[in-house]
Parts: sequence; structure tokens; C-alpha cells
Amino acid sequence: MLELNNALELIIKGIGDKTTEYGFRPEYPDGVFPPALPVEEVNGKSIIMYRSERGRIRLEYENGKLGLFCAKENQADTPDDDMPRASLSLLDLETFNEKDIKYICQEYNETFEKLFSHKPAHSGKKAPTPVSRSQAKSGVLAYDANTLGSRFTTVYPELREQYKANLENYGEFLAEDFFTKYGNAAVVETIRENDPAKMKKLFKLLNDIYEDGTNDTQSIVAVTILGCSLADNPELVDVAKEHFSETMNEPVCEIIKYLQKSKSARMRLENPPLYKPKKEKKKGMLSSMLGM
Repeated sequence: MLELNNALELIIKGIGDKTTEYGFRPEYPDGVFPPALPVEEVNGKSIIMYRSERGRIRLEYENGKLGLFCAKENQADTPDDDMPRASLSLLDLETFNEKDIKYICQEYNETFEKLFSHKPAHSGKKAPTPVSRSQAKSGVLAYDANTLGSRFTTVYPELREQYKANLENYGEFLAEDFFTKYGNAAVVETIRENDPAKMKKLFKLLNDIYEDGTNDTQSIVAVTILGCSLADNPELVDVAKEHFSETMNEPVCEIIKYLQKSKSARMRLENPPLYKPKKEKKKGMLSSMLGM
């Protein structure tokens, strides 16, 4: 007979070499520290989470069954509690012994090898070269969407992996996808916090990109980022307006007013059409996103 904690400890040890090989580390719940087990109790389930650049692993024990759920690095938008199930094993604490646990670990290690043995999809892919400030200011080139994304992750380095994954998934930087899923939440949090240093850093970037960006890139700043974020959070508009450049102030304020009045336009922003590779030059993002 096994105790649950004893069984989970044996499983952690049994998969330890393989999880370490692929860069996975267990995630300890709040208030839990080594040498305690990294187990979180949620609604009668005992859960162990692992995270790595290659993806996530979730072990979930409930009522004599142990589920293994895995998500690869390109499934970053999948919630932890909705990851695909890779395996479901019986774990009968009354009858199981260490040999049975060893068999489960062997199966799990084989699963990890199939899913995670490759290098991360974006690890060897070189990102497009961003447009430099001197190129933009001299008029040689204008800031593009990729430059916006790349420079945005210098302000929010915690989103760098999502930026790289976006490039890999689409073969180019799809700004609407990145900002609606990740970037806008960071912008809203910064404006809500209203820390002078952070606000200066964020709006120096947005004002600079808007001033010397392509039409499409200006539309990403004005519509996708500021328009969408502030239309949904009207209490933050006055706070943000203080940091708009003179060039950006009027068009962004008009876009915010329009989006606040037009529910259909906001729905289109929040649910952009499925990505299709470019075949020809598209019309301006502002016009296309607002249905003009």
C-alpha cells in the first residue's frame, strides 16, 4: 500500500532525469518550498505543474487515476487546466507498489521524449532585423510591425518568448495576434499602475513608433493597442492622454470615442479574422479593422 505523497514523490523522482533533460522545473504553489512536494490541491485534485521553454507538463491525481497533460511551446495560449491529455493511468494506492510506479514513469518518459525531444521551434530561427532609430529618423526606412514587436519586448522582456513564438507560427510578426493575446494586457496594467518611470518608457516607445512608422504600424499603435485597450477601460483614458504625443493625440482620441460607441468594431478587434499569408499589399490597418 502506498500513501499518495509517497507515490507522487516516487513519480517525481522517476521522471526527474527526463524532465531535467528538457529543461522542465516543477512549479511550487504559493507558500510551498523545497523539500516539500510541489503539489497543489484544487477541488479534490492533487496537481503538479512543470514549465520549460519547450512547454508545460501537468500531473493530476483524482479518485485513483493519474492524468498526464502536456502542451508544447507553440500552445502558449492554452490554459493550464485545458491542456491536451497525453495519458491516463490507474493509481490504486491500496494495491500499487514501487514496480507499478516505475512502469508509469517509463510510459511518461517515453511520452516526454516524443513531445519534447526536439529543439524549441523558434530556437534556431533568426528574427527579422528591426528598423533602427537612425534609419527611421533619416527617412531611409519607416518602423514596421516587427520593429514595434521587438522593441515592445525590451519594455516587457517577459513577453519575448511569445514574440518569438508568434514569428515562428506565422512566418512573420502578426501584431494583432500578439497584442490582443499578450501585449495589451501589459499596456493596461502599466497605465493602471501609472508609475512615472514605466509610463515614460512605454509611451516613449509608442510615440516614437507612431511618429515614424508605416501607415499599418501607426494603425497597430492607435487601434490595436491604445484604441482597444482604452475603449475597454475608459477610466484610464485621461491618465494615458497625458502621455500622448501631439501627433498621436487627436487620431487616438477619435479612435477611442469611435470604439466606445461601436460595439461591432470592438468585436472585430477582439476577434480578428483567421490569418492568411499575404498575397498582395493590404489596405491600411485602420481602415480594414474598422470596416471602412
